[in-house]
Amino acid sequence: MDQLGTLLPLSSQTPSPTLNPIKPPLPTSSNPKISTTVWNSYPPTPLRLATLLALLLISVWANYEASKGFDLTILNAPTYTLAGRRFNLLFVSNGRAADMALKSSRFIEHVLYPLEEAFPRKPVRHVTIRLADNNITNDVIVSRCNNSAAAANGEYLIEISPSVMARKDVITEAFSLALHRGMAFVWLWDGHGTIPQPIIDAMVQYLSVQYKLANKDYEDTYLASTLAGLIQLCEERSSGFVARLNNAVREKWDEHTLTDAFSSPSEIMCLSRIISVSEDGFLADNDGLDFS
Repeated sequence: MDQLGTLLPLSSQTPSPTLNPIKPPLPTSSNPKISTTVWNSYPPTPLRLATLLALLLISVWANYEASKGFDLTILNAPTYTLAGRRFNLLFVSNGRAADMALKSSRFIEHVLYPLEEAFPRKPVRHVTIRLADNNITNDVIVSRCNNSAAAANGEYLIEISPSVMARKDVITEAFSLALHRGMAFVWLWDGHGTIPQPIIDAMVQYLSVQYKLANKDYEDTYLASTLAGLIQLCEERSSGFVARLNNAVREKWDEHTLTDAFSSPSEIMCLSRIISVSEDGFLADNDGLDFS
């Protein structure tokens, strides 16, 4: 009864009740701590583990492929010209141009970037292919997008000359050669525009010949074909020469940097011969192609 004296007197207003938090009991052997981990209640089965592992591998593979890939856009040509109608019918509507571009890209990437760690890949995010509005001097021209931000993100435009569509071998060779050359220009490092044009043309020619696309119109270009022959010989003597040459001009064309990129005397001699021919414009008779 003494406890009643400690109670407050009643008032006209009912006081709000005070709620005290209830602490959960400490975990014991008879009262285990509750966990949200499902595996405690449902132990894994071999089938479940195999399924999760398969999904993980698929996700990793998809991310890896996505990191290497690029967006590809093929634009329909205006239909008021014969070249435009042929382009749309023969290469756009059936997906042939896209298939050719992807196959060329895989081949070129394999040659130029055999090892991702040793040969950093040129950033290529988006390639657009279209038929040029008018005939152009070369069968194909490649340009970075006009927008500077787009150019920095690796966006390129490949334009095929309408004259290619008039060739008799447009289906079998002419178009595929022009497109392959375009993809080669896209993937080759150019030292931010500092690499000599004869050398980059020769690299493109070499990549076309290796892809079994040797067109007489390009073979008649003496300097490009001569330099391409030198590059091929250097690659045959030292596997990976082309990849190392391409990697050495990522930032700019500098002969000292180029020399440092090669270790063997034969590679340095090859490089010196290529530079000499590109500057002189011809291969002297007494130079030959034998570096032994």
